[in-house]
Amino acid sequence: MGLIIDNEDMCEKFKGLLEEKYFIDKSNIINDFNKLIEDESSKYVCITKPRRFGKTSIAAMLVMYYSKSIDSKEIFDKLKVSKGKSSDIKEKENEIKQYKEYQGKYHTIYLDLSKNVFSFETLDAFISSINCKLKTDIEELFPNYKVLNDYDVDIVYNLKKLYLETDKKFILFSDKERNNYINFLKYLIKDSSFLAFVYMTGITAIAKELSQSTLNCFREYTMLNDKKYFKYFGFTEDEVNELCEINKNLTFENLESWYNGYKSSNGKKIFNTWSVVRALNSNIIENYWSPNSNEMKEIINYDIVGFREEILELINGNTIEIQLENYGVEDILNELEDNEHVKEILYSKMVTFGYLTYYNGKISIPNEELIRNWRSLL
Repeated sequence: MGLIIDNEDMCEKFKGLLEEKYFIDKSNIINDFNKLIEDESSKYVCITKPRRFGKTSIAAMLVMYYSKSIDSKEIFDKLKVSKGKSSDIKEKENEIKQYKEYQGKYHTIYLDLSKNVFSFETLDAFISSINCKLKTDIEELFPNYKVLNDYDVDIVYNLKKLYLETDKKFILFSDKERNNYINFLKYLIKDSSFLAFVYMTGITAIAKELSQSTLNCFREYTMLNDKKYFKYFGFTEDEVNELCEINKNLTFENLESWYNGYKSSNGKKIFNTWSVVRALNSNIIENYWSPNSNEMKEIINYDIVGFREEILELINGNTIEIQLENYGVEDILNELEDNEHVKEILYSKMVTFGYLTYYNGKISIPNEELIRNWRSLL
C-alpha cells in the first residue's frame, strides 16, 4: 500500500466504516462498475453529489476492492457484491464471475484534489508533490523497475513507463472538488492506454464548455439526471428503516421530516447520510449538516429581480417551476457574465450543492434541516 498507489489511508477508512454501528452495504456499485472495466466507450464515469452524501466512503471501498497490493477478499466475500445483484440468473452468474476476476486485480491511483491544496502556491507545485509521492510508492512497490532510473517531472510519462514495464493497467479514482484542476485531469487521461477504468467524483459537473475536450468521454451522473447510481449516495428509505431497527430509539418518522426530501431524477427519495448517522448515534434530532454559509449568502445576495422573493417562497414550503440543466464548473465560474441564464445557473448550483432538490420540473427545499439553515441567513 502507498500514498498514491493502492492508497493506504483510503483502505483504513473503509475498514473503519465496516466497524461502524450504522454501516450500510453499498458494495453493489462494484458490480455495476465491473461491467465497464476496459470498455473504451464506457470506462469513464463521473458522479457528482453534494457534500456529506458518502462520496469519499464509496471511493474508499473501491480503492480497497480493486487494489492489487491489498488482500481484501475476506472482507468483500461477506458483502453484497460477492453475491451478484441481478434478478437474471445468467447475469448474476456473470457478476459473481467478474467479482472474483477483478477483486485485487489492478493497482489503483487515488488523487484527492481537494486535500491540502491551499498549502501550494501554484497548480504545478501541487502536481509536483503528487509526482514525488508517486515516486515514493514506486520505490516501495517496484524497487527494481527502470522507471526509477529515468524518473521525470511529468507524472503521466512516469505512469506510462510503469505501465509498459509491468504490462498492467491502472484504475484511477479522482476527487475533483477544486475546479482549477480540470486541466490537469484532462492531461492525465489524454492518452489513457494505461488506464482500465476512471472514476471521478466531486460536487460540480464537468463544464458544458468542455464538451468538445478530452473530458467528453465521461458519462456524467448528477443530482439532476442520475437514475442509475443514486441509491449508492445517501440513504434510501429502506436503508433508513433498517437503521432504525438497529437504533430502537428514533423512528423513521423522526428522521423523515428532518433529513429526507432529496429526490433522484426518477423520484426516489434520498436521505442525507451525514445527518442521519449523527442523529442515530446521539439519539437526538437536530441540525447536523451545516452548509457553507458564505456560499448560501452569496447566492441570496445576487441582485436579480424576484430572486430573493423566490427564496422566501421556498422557505415557506412552496415549490417553483423551472427547467434546469447540468450547468458545470465553467458555467458556475462565469455565471455573472451569462445574464440570460444566470437564475437557472444559480438554482442548478443550489441543487448541485444540496441546498435545494429538483424533480419533475420543480425545485424545493428538501427538509427541515435545510429550511432552518436558509432561515438563519435571512
